Amino acid sequence: MDITDRTAAVRDEPAYRASEVAHILALPAGTVKAWAFGQNYRYRDGRPKRFVKLIEAADSRRRLLSFNNLCELYVLSALRRKHRIPMPVVRDSLDFVSRELRTQRPLIARQFLTNGLDLFFTEAGRLLNASRQGQHAMDGDFERALQRIERDDRGTPVRLFPVVAPAAGDREAASGAVVIDPRLAFGRPALARAGVTTEVIADRFIARDAPAEMAADYGVDEADIWDAIRFELEPQRRAAA
Repeated sequence: MDITDRTAAVRDEPAYRASEVAHILALPAGTVKAWAFGQNYRYRDGRPKRFVKLIEAADSRRRLLSFNNLCELYVLSALRRKHRIPMPVVRDSLDFVSRELRTQRPLIARQFLTNGLDLFFTEAGRLLNASRQGQHAMDGDFERALQRIERDDRGTPVRLFPVVAPAAGDREAASGAVVIDPRLAFGRPALARAGVTTEVIADRFIARDAPAEMAADYGVDEADIWDAIRFELEPQRRAAA
């Protein structure tokens, strides 16, 4: 196996628990589990019902997810947060795009960034109009959200820069200080410029290490340290970013 194949394999390795993905994406753990593994529930009259999963998990038996799954769930969360498209419509639209683009993973396919997005929103709009919920047009916020997934020359996702909420409005939420890279820190959230995990920084902060001291230790800006701290300790703010 050459280095390209090994790198591709790393992106599909079962590496994350649902709770880790939920923390990274600022989503409820139950949402991640339902989207990735499906969920059983009951109608009010007691009849059983099954929520069908939206992605193919790297390891459904052990309930583990890969970096590629993380990117898929990130796109799904952006769709839900930016456009409020009902989940049955999302599922039907993804099925439609999969057939049209002939890909089993439309959410991270290169084509999804171009004609795939147009196909998705055309289908979503058609279904929404049929149910009298109105047209949902793609906006700049969603496009910017997708740009937080960095791709290689072949269009394959290689890094994800999760949203970090700004501090008191003085920094943009588009900060790229924190990165998820399967080749760095075993794929855990880390500072892009230093490789140290955000968990380590948050632990040091809780232990009363000064952000300025940590910045000097790792050779980064103090603002990067604060981004790591907010990422770990204030995920509820990231959910609305």
